[in-house]
Amino acid sequence: MRADRHEAVLDFLLEAIADKGTTPFPADVLAGLRRVVRCEAVGYWEWSAQALLAFSLAADEPELILPVWDVYPQVRQDDPLAGGAPNGSPLPNREWLGRALLISDFISDREFRRRALYAEVCKPLGVRAVMKVFLPTGGAIGASLVFDTTRTRFTETDRLTLQRLIPHLAQLRRNAQARRTYQALIDSTAAARMRLLRLSPRERVVLARAALGETNTAIAQALFVSPGTVRKHLEHIYDKLEVRGRTEAAAIYAQERVVIASTGSDPQERADACRTGLRPDASEGISQTSSV
Repeated sequence: MRADRHEAVLDFLLEAIADKGTTPFPADVLAGLRRVVRCEAVGYWEWSAQALLAFSLAADEPELILPVWDVYPQVRQDDPLAGGAPNGSPLPNREWLGRALLISDFISDREFRRRALYAEVCKPLGVRAVMKVFLPTGGAIGASLVFDTTRTRFTETDRLTLQRLIPHLAQLRRNAQARRTYQALIDSTAAARMRLLRLSPRERVVLARAALGETNTAIAQALFVSPGTVRKHLEHIYDKLEVRGRTEAAAIYAQERVVIASTGSDPQERADACRTGLRPDASEGISQTSSV
């Protein structure tokens, strides 16, 4: 690898690792990848069977490219590297995953220029060669990077350089996904905590024991009250948490502890533990038992 390309690879990786967003491959990160592969445009797509989940584009004039790309669904059948598999699955063919592939690997340049894909999309943009990478996602989601060039072809150096980057590209996507999942977890945990603050101290104690799977009778014996009192507490808990029953209430109680478990118990949790006589981490063993 030539020194200038090696430097471009290092610059791209440093910029990409520094990005802390929750979107895989934003335009500024793709701009660095564009310098590595040396192309006119590089786009990132992520999709499920139902919808496009993420899209970004790096190009000199993206506002001119996007209207042309809008035609792609109409000529998709002409693309030998279309995102979905021939069997109707939204996922690409498994043998494509983690490989730098060219349209010219599947059809000749002459055949490519005969197709509507070229006439309607590539020719208007001056694109003469296309290279794609389908990233492994480990789920029912497709993810691809698409490189367009106005040069006659991508060189083997372009392909080899991109191939060496693919493990890093897959990890960068996983990192963004993890940040997105963790942020969603934080948000949902905060929402759960706000709902739990509606409960009185005694209702939190009852909920903590109910979340562990204790019956109304067992809770009543532990708290020296009648089963009817426990039942009434649970009814109030369901109303305050806006849930329909024991299982949903227990889920909210457990949700609050997902993040707490990774950082240590908070004062409220220790107070609950003192009132219930339970260990602070006992909620990990939640089971579903009879409801009121």
